[in-house]
Amino acid sequence: MKAAIENLPVSAAQLKVETGSTGVSYVSGLLAAFGGTWTKNEILAAGGLIFVAATYFTSLYFQRRRDRREQEFHMLRVRAQLAEQESNEKTP
Repeated sequence: MKAAIENLPVSAAQLKVETGSTGVSYVSGLLAAFGGTWTKNEILAAGGLIFVAATYFTSLYFQRRRDRREQEFHMLRVRAQLAEQESNEKTP
């Protein structure tokens, strides 16, 4: 009976359990290494820097969009003024 069990192919569930436990061990190892080398203040400082960078780039993105809209609006206003001047010049 033992020989028959040893000859069975590995099931998909068994592979998932093995890869899941491997993944958990890798993640826990990385967390332990990260937590062991950085203090709480360093972790918070790094998180703050990431937050500041994300805020800056988000603001930059929306500022550029606003500048583009304002530029288009300005060009439309200039064209309308030029058209109005041309029509005023044509009428005596």
